[in-house]
Amino acid sequence: MHTRANPDKQGSQIDYEYGGDCDDVIKQSLSVPFNFDFICTSIHPYIDAIDTFTQPMEHEDIVVIPGREIQNDTIYYGHYEGGYFRDEKAKYIHALTMGRENGVSLCCHPCFFETTRPREGGEWKNILESLLSPCALLKDLNLVGIEVYNGLSMLEEDQGSKPYSPHFSEPCWDDLLTRGYKCLGFAGNDEFYREHYIYENYAPLGYIRVAGDKNETSILNNIGAGNFYASTGVELDTLPLEVTETDEGYGFHLSSPAEVIWKAIVFEQHEDGYTLQSYTSDITGAWTFTQRKKWKYIRFQACSPLDDKKRAWLQPIYGPDWVDHGS
Repeated sequence: MHTRANPDKQGSQIDYEYGGDCDDVIKQSLSVPFNFDFICTSIHPYIDAIDTFTQPMEHEDIVVIPGREIQNDTIYYGHYEGGYFRDEKAKYIHALTMGRENGVSLCCHPCFFETTRPREGGEWKNILESLLSPCALLKDLNLVGIEVYNGLSMLEEDQGSKPYSPHFSEPCWDDLLTRGYKCLGFAGNDEFYREHYIYENYAPLGYIRVAGDKNETSILNNIGAGNFYASTGVELDTLPLEVTETDEGYGFHLSSPAEVIWKAIVFEQHEDGYTLQSYTSDITGAWTFTQRKKWKYIRFQACSPLDDKKRAWLQPIYGPDWVDHGS
């Protein structure tokens, strides 16, 4: 969540325009409909304060992870002008880092400046190119994930001149994966402190459910290892996926407490190359999917049969034919 206070360096130049008071953000995070176990409180440091994060905060009811968002070329105050990433293709990248120690960095709302607030140069094709061929500063951040859902994007499209249409960045995720870029998928709210942004009325909550213990080290380690799923309201079982190898190929058994529509997105062999295919289940709680063709990756997602804006995304599984980008 954006916050506007408590940088961990005295005199650091911070954008205070966006974000709520930390105490208010924590109070909101603990209330219905959020009920979060942990949050990342992020700030926007100017270019000369790149190492500045929000301060760690101890709280008995919630884990507060310090964060920092580099909002490259979208704020024009003082030292921030020109952006942190010098590559023109990275002009509108937003990079969130969760946690200073064992931190995890991801590309946030990759289509925000193409669909929500269109700006020349903000198209996904430019961000894709910069992620595949990063400049030195972007490469140093070691982005390991992409935001598949952003609550702020959905809310702004609803409040603005565009007709309300849920936007997910699943195609962006697959653009990276099909090119051999290992990438985790996230869902987040971005902010919830503006009075007219009422999530229960306008958009689903975005969150991730992480394996492990309720402390910062465990949370960040398990996020980095991909031991989590992202969701906008669909709950999965504690162990939602089991994988087996059989004579027929690979078997994947998926399960959730309530009935959902499962989808398998597979980058599989077709004739002389590989193509992206999707396979969908009936409405069911448990689904077994068998992959018989050669494949590079598979990822699974679940959708509520009552509301297609409520989804859950498991992390990709890399197959025998996977080849890393650049290898």
